[in-house]
Parts: sequence; C-alpha cells; structure tokens
Amino acid sequence: MPQQIDPLVERLGSSMWKVHRRIASQMSLHKEMGLTVPQFGLLRLISQEQKARVVQLADKLEVKSSAVTVMLDRLELLGLIAREPDENDRRAVIVSITPKGQKLLEEAQYRTLLLLSEHLAVLKPEELQNLADYLLMLEKQERLF
Repeated sequence: MPQQIDPLVERLGSSMWKVHRRIASQMSLHKEMGLTVPQFGLLRLISQEQKARVVQLADKLEVKSSAVTVMLDRLELLGLIAREPDENDRRAVIVSITPKGQKLLEEAQYRTLLLLSEHLAVLKPEELQNLADYLLMLEKQERLF
C-alpha cells in the first residue's frame, strides 16, 4: 500500500504549481522574440558560461548535443549568439552570447524580476523575508535555524 501523503503537502504542491504557472504565463519576452522557453534558458546558460562548448551546454541541460545544436541554430539566426571553432580542438565549437543577446537577456531578467515583485507585493516585508528563508532552506535541503 502506498504511503499516505499529508494533505498539507498536496495543498502546498498545488499552490506552488498554480503560482508558477501564473507567473510563467505572464513572462512573454521570449515569445515576443520568437524563442521557446528552452532556447531562452540556453541563452541564459551561455551568458553565465561566457564561452562554452556545445558538449558542456548539452551536459548542463541534460540533453543531447544535437538538441542544443538545433536551438543554437535559431539563436544564431536571431543574432543572439556566435559560434566559432575551438582553437584547441577542431571538432569542437565555442559558443558565446552577442551584445544583442546580452541586451535581450538583461531586459528579460529585469521584466521577470518586476513581474515577480508585483506578485510578491501581497506579502508584508517580514512574510517576504520568511518566504525567502524557507525557499532557501528547501533549495539547500537543510535547516537554516
């Protein structure tokens, strides 16, 4: 017989899913640019890595290199990334974000934080601090206090 799930856990799971869906549905910049959510995530990863090999990107995204290559084709077509051969390995390609890609990413991150601020405005400052502490605890899977 399966283990009983606490109804509070079910309620939390449902609420977290609903809040995530509501916020995610309002984040439209990637749609305005003709990007999918995975392509947008890849652009963010490229920015963080600065100069990354396709294989590294695929590993971090936990997908095949061929899937990353298809997404990179679209990002390159839009002028958001650049590809160049790896000087140390002729078989490898180095990917970097272009100034246009960086500008788009910064705008998207600003819009995302602005939207998140609007959703979090229903919380009092101490509630917001508690939420931040609890989410960090869940993220790290350890008690903070």
